[in-house]
Amino acid sequence: MRLKSYIDQIDERSRARFEEQRSIETFEQYLEGFVRNPWPYLRTSAQYCLDMMDFFGSYEVERIGVKDRRWRVFDCEHDKPFDALVGQERVQNAIYRQLLHFARRGYCDKMLLLHGPNGSSKTTTVDLLFRGLEAYSREPEGALYRYSWIFSEKEERGRGERIGFESDEGAIPDSYAGLSPAEIAARIPCELKDPPLFLIPQEDRKAFIEKAIADCDVPPPDGDFNYEYFLDADLSPKSKRIYDALLASVDGDWTKVMRHVQVERYFISRRFRQGVASIEPQGNVDATVRPLNYEPTVQLPGLLQSLTLTEAVGDLVDANHGVVEYSDFLKRPIETNKYLLTTSEKGTIHLPGYSAYLDLVITATANEKQLSMFKRSPDFSSFKGRMELIQVPYLLMYSKEQELYQKHIDLFSRGRHVTPHTALAVAMWAVLTRLRRPSPKNYAPELAPLVARLTPMEKAKLYDHGELPLHLKDHERKLLEASIRDIRDEHNDAEGEFEGIPGCEYEGRRGASAREMMSLLGSAAENRKFTCVTPMAVFEELEKLVRDSSVYDFLRVPVDNGFNDSERFIEDVKQEYRAIVTQEVYDSIGLVEEAEYERVFEKYFHHVKAFDLGEKLFLPSRGEYVEPSVDLMERIEGLLDIHEPIETFRSNLIMKIAAYSIDHPDESIAFQEVFPQIYNTIKQSFYGERNRTLATVEQNILRYGSNDFEALSKEERDQVERALQQMESKFGYCQHCAKDVIAYILRYR
Repeated sequence: MRLKSYIDQIDERSRARFEEQRSIETFEQYLEGFVRNPWPYLRTSAQYCLDMMDFFGSYEVERIGVKDRRWRVFDCEHDKPFDALVGQERVQNAIYRQLLHFARRGYCDKMLLLHGPNGSSKTTTVDLLFRGLEAYSREPEGALYRYSWIFSEKEERGRGERIGFESDEGAIPDSYAGLSPAEIAARIPCELKDPPLFLIPQEDRKAFIEKAIADCDVPPPDGDFNYEYFLDADLSPKSKRIYDALLASVDGDWTKVMRHVQVERYFISRRFRQGVASIEPQGNVDATVRPLNYEPTVQLPGLLQSLTLTEAVGDLVDANHGVVEYSDFLKRPIETNKYLLTTSEKGTIHLPGYSAYLDLVITATANEKQLSMFKRSPDFSSFKGRMELIQVPYLLMYSKEQELYQKHIDLFSRGRHVTPHTALAVAMWAVLTRLRRPSPKNYAPELAPLVARLTPMEKAKLYDHGELPLHLKDHERKLLEASIRDIRDEHNDAEGEFEGIPGCEYEGRRGASAREMMSLLGSAAENRKFTCVTPMAVFEELEKLVRDSSVYDFLRVPVDNGFNDSERFIEDVKQEYRAIVTQEVYDSIGLVEEAEYERVFEKYFHHVKAFDLGEKLFLPSRGEYVEPSVDLMERIEGLLDIHEPIETFRSNLIMKIAAYSIDHPDESIAFQEVFPQIYNTIKQSFYGERNRTLATVEQNILRYGSNDFEALSKEERDQVERALQQMESKFGYCQHCAKDVIAYILRYR
């Protein structure tokens, strides 16, 4: 491609984008767009944030016992999906509800304070809001406009030529909006990015807006759409002085004042701090005032040189009509934050000789420990009335936590293969450290003994995918299943004291943070004892971590009936890991197919049903009716731990399946779901029967690649190669980690 051709293409695309986005407009063109559809022009910052979230949409997800909405803006598909927020749907919806409240009131009167333990995704949540606003502002639906004052070189020289977008008939006012840079003597933007609607005098603005709404065919996006802010707001102090000076110079001719207005579409930008800004705790000056001609190169038009013009600068000014975040808000001195009491409640900022009205969603993040300390301060009551607290706990679903680590694990592996379930091992242990013991006194008498018996691992599985303990009876399983949400919410408002500091003790308040687990994964990836990055390396790192209670405060939480026992949790996770990989190895070897258990139980049920009804059983393989097999039934029943008369057991079996069929008329019977304990018992029995054969195959797999392997028979070698191929294709192992996993299983057999 020739350079000239490439440059021409860039120029063509640039012009097309400029035209599509209509970056520069006259004031009248701006009003024409407003009259066609006033609603997008009448959005407060809160309404704009709501529209952004609605623009990207939402979908339904499962969240520990309930269905909830997840907002796609936090999936970050418009930017970098890798940075998506994992979980935290409750936080997302709390933000949406507060924004809806602000939008309906017409102004933001509180700070949204996201508080939680270190590494619980508070900053990530706000950052993804920023990214969503940035992307939305580039869409037609998200267009934002501000104005600047334009002064002409020709006007300054006193020449009388007509300039700008003249109309020979005089129907359209003259405008300097389209002047070339060479013709512009001065361009003075409104630093607060105020909507150009504010240039319409307050006395006339309400009538104009309401007439445009009455004549518009587009219905309001919400029945409670509030635009009072646009009726009462006024120009910034600097723009007001310029406006008044111009109006006096043209004897009150408002249209001639408007010729100096250039309307510009602008875009929210994190990099350039436009419409969004994050304020670090060390940044104490959030806004200040400076003279307009603060640099010698800034020359004011003659009309303005007699005026004292100042403009506001700073983070709050940059973020106006958008969102500002106070990162680690409570690390700032309290005295520094006191002005925010007025700013957050009334939307005003008062500076020396300068007062401005802001339209701003104010957010902040704070560590839970800092908030606990702040609550003991006499100033807290003043701040609490101007804050909306949004709790951001650690995740309590290990599958969600696994998703978080799985995204980052390749960064740590540096090209090494990652053994399946490595992220799961880390996630499961982390979640176990965050769970609190259920207190039976908080539950109804029939539920109290059930929650009292829950182990940390059983509670983790209950939260993650609703798995119920196998030892429960049917009515107990139903009761516990219906109470998952109550168990999850038990500690929401809990208060307690830890190491002399009183504060919140909700579930997810303490435990291993994702940030700490990321570091642990990095250390495990450096372990060269294993060819791959493997759970075994993770277990070694966990064993080191739990010895360092001086660094990790959750290790100092007293053990409570099995909960908070971080060292024991390593063994619990190892046990779960062995169960998972044992099944995968057995499936790969092919001696025990998962579907075989279901076939055996289904066959058993049909024989029981026929026997109970006194009927014969049709066997398709033989094409004839036969008597139900008492031997088959007794053989299966001999594997089970039955503590009731066998007739009662069989009758209950039939009734349960009948009840399931009624509740699920269009589904085949899921025996594993209906009879999990029986299903598991049959599975373990099958393993026991084939245990010696399985052990021999596993030993042969460990010989793969050695001289001993060649000494095996061809049948044995083929069996090993098929098993390794299955472990790779079906479960994602390589030959190295497959052998590591099998050796691990054999050690614990």
